[in-house]
Amino acid sequence: MNASSRILPQKLGKYEVRREVGRGGMGIVYEGFDPLIDRRVALKTFINEFFDGTQSDNLLTRLRREAQAAGRLSHPNIIAVYEYGEDVVPNADGGETKTAFIAMEFIEGRSLESYFEANERFPMREVERIMSELLDALEYSHAHGVVHRDIKPANIILLKDGSVKVADFGVARIESSTLTQVGTVLGSPSYMSPEQFMAQTVDGRSDLYSAGVVLYQLLTAEVPFTGAFTTIMHKVLNDSPPPPSALNFQVPKGFDEILRRAMAKRPDERYQTASEFKQAIAAANSGAPLAQ
Repeated sequence: MNASSRILPQKLGKYEVRREVGRGGMGIVYEGFDPLIDRRVALKTFINEFFDGTQSDNLLTRLRREAQAAGRLSHPNIIAVYEYGEDVVPNADGGETKTAFIAMEFIEGRSLESYFEANERFPMREVERIMSELLDALEYSHAHGVVHRDIKPANIILLKDGSVKVADFGVARIESSTLTQVGTVLGSPSYMSPEQFMAQTVDGRSDLYSAGVVLYQLLTAEVPFTGAFTTIMHKVLNDSPPPPSALNFQVPKGFDEILRRAMAKRPDERYQTASEFKQAIAAANSGAPLAQ
């Protein structure tokens, strides 16, 4: 069975299901409604039979623990996670399917990825603001022991007023979790840090590397490294991308040093906090000298 044979469930847990709003590699996202408190929600589902038994069990265990922990995050630039649940719903074959889901804040906006795909560019002040709000979200999450692990344009949503919401904290890594995923490569290749490619345990500095790739793309309309998975991995581990000012003459020269540091191969050589990264961007955009 695949996602196309699914029928719209009437409910997931206490939530009424209103419509399908998207599909991904692990399941379907629905618009839902919480009748108890009169609130619209997004219901991100994870369908067990998409995976083999061990993989499914591990995924569900990780989702359950980490969604519960991510649910403790409350920040204006992070999509809120309300709860993790499991339910049995009918399928098109007349049987039933066990479905795990995360109930999240429902937002309306466009992903940064959609802006890039449409070749829409942002002025420098807007780049600074987007990065500032992204890094505010990361500073907060890292302070609460949550490492996102998949910062990329598809997970950065811009609302109609331009404000940033970071998505998919529900599947982040919680530092206290015993499920460290050593030996498992997780993430999106173009935005993954060297330590992710090497399947090492990551901390917040991995997210800052990924945020650096997002900044590089905001400045140049290109990702630093492209190609097949193994090609990108080799480049991330061994090569340095062209400085952004070489690809866009309107980029202040100070951003070359910012990206060199943000995307350093070794975590110890990067910005150590999101706040430090944010301050460097503000200084470069104002023409102030960068702190060493």
